[in-house]
Amino acid sequence: MTEPFSYRENDPDSLLPTWGPLRTHGLTWQPGWDLPALLEEWHGHLTGLDDPDTAAIVQLPSQETGDARTLIERGFAPLTVVAERLAGRAPAHRPSDVDVRAATRADLDVAVELNLHTVRYDAQFGLVTERANTVEHLRTALAEVLDRDHEAMWLALSGDTPVGMIYVDMPQDAGWMEKYASARPFAYLGHLGVRPDVRGTGAGTALAAHAHSVLDGAGVASTLLHHALPNPRSTPFWYSQGYRPRWTLWVRRPALRSYSGVSARPERPSET
Repeated sequence: MTEPFSYRENDPDSLLPTWGPLRTHGLTWQPGWDLPALLEEWHGHLTGLDDPDTAAIVQLPSQETGDARTLIERGFAPLTVVAERLAGRAPAHRPSDVDVRAATRADLDVAVELNLHTVRYDAQFGLVTERANTVEHLRTALAEVLDRDHEAMWLALSGDTPVGMIYVDMPQDAGWMEKYASARPFAYLGHLGVRPDVRGTGAGTALAAHAHSVLDGAGVASTLLHHALPNPRSTPFWYSQGYRPRWTLWVRRPALRSYSGVSARPERPSET
């Protein structure tokens, strides 16, 4: 049987600490596991008492709901989902006033700005963290996407003004998501975001429809993505686009607490 426990330290001079804490303890689901016993054993491996740059993350199939109460009672919350769309799933057409075009190297600044809007919005939900070097590393990562030898990023335009951005990792760039895919070849949708003032106008739907058309046309059987489960915008949006939850990440941050409960702060003492 595969070792269920893992530990990772992210390079602080990289983009990874934007997507989560610097130090992550992991516990991955296995068929027939005894979760209460594993959590008890795991507790002895955890480090970083009350350190907000640590997290304990339990990863399990989204349909395995029988352990939810056990996790909640131990201070875990379901924060992130890996969702999957199989080729051909498409919502009803929704009219939009935006146009969609491929992004170029000249659009790097606006791509970074649009991705940063998403980082700042998702930071409310407990896992994403804007760092002092987030912009620098977003720029490096998005430049790499724009330098690929195929279209992988698109902008939504209102008139001549970019108001949204989406990018994908085609199968040759998505291998790191191998264990989550139920069909092959598979791709990864790395980002979709729009400016705060155009949310709800159909710009995101237009971008998703364009990217899905490209992916379906290229013979991609499965598209994967991460989304913040507590996000009241992304959760209904992605499921309206044909995605379904596959894996859920239950998170406790900090990994070890001197207090109990889901809250990131100690409970107030009761007044007398």
